[in-house]
Amino acid sequence: MLKSKIIAGTSIATLAAIAFPVASFATTGTTVTDTVEVTINTACSITSTNLANTYSATMTNSQLKSDIGSTSMTVNCNDAGGWKITAVGSGADASDKTAMNATGSGTDIATGTATSGDTSNWAMKVTGTDASGYTTFKAIPSTAATVATKASSTASSTVTTTYQVWISATQQADTYTGKVTYTLANPAS
Repeated sequence: MLKSKIIAGTSIATLAAIAFPVASFATTGTTVTDTVEVTINTACSITSTNLANTYSATMTNSQLKSDIGSTSMTVNCNDAGGWKITAVGSGADASDKTAMNATGSGTDIATGTATSGDTSNWAMKVTGTDASGYTTFKAIPSTAATVATKASSTASSTVTTTYQVWISATQQADTYTGKVTYTLANPAS
């Protein structure tokens, strides 16, 4: 009878070793390090009440108007290298995109900063904390020019555009239209 107990005991030990291994497959050491990585993609945007704004004024000869339009643009940008807004004339005349084009037979109004005299002109300015280069009235640029910039990321930065028009004593009656396109780019340089 003793033999049968030993055989039975041996069988149970063998089954226990198979069903419940003594060693697990764990790495042993003195420290454990977890690495957590998060990627944030660059996101920069420019917002305005409208993305295309039209301003109009009725003027007379020998009149200056320095408060046409008021577009506020807000920039949100998480680029550590910052951002910039450029402006460029985008009128309908292929040979001079900075002119205010006459609808009829009038003579186009050139860009410039005249506020009196024989030459009609129109100009622009951009104001705000991060505005640069065009904070006073200047001629509409014919190639992209930086009008606002920030060398770091920003949660919210607002700039405002305004236009000035001088109508000379001899400017023909007509409707004149000029356009300026503003573009956000990042990084700032």
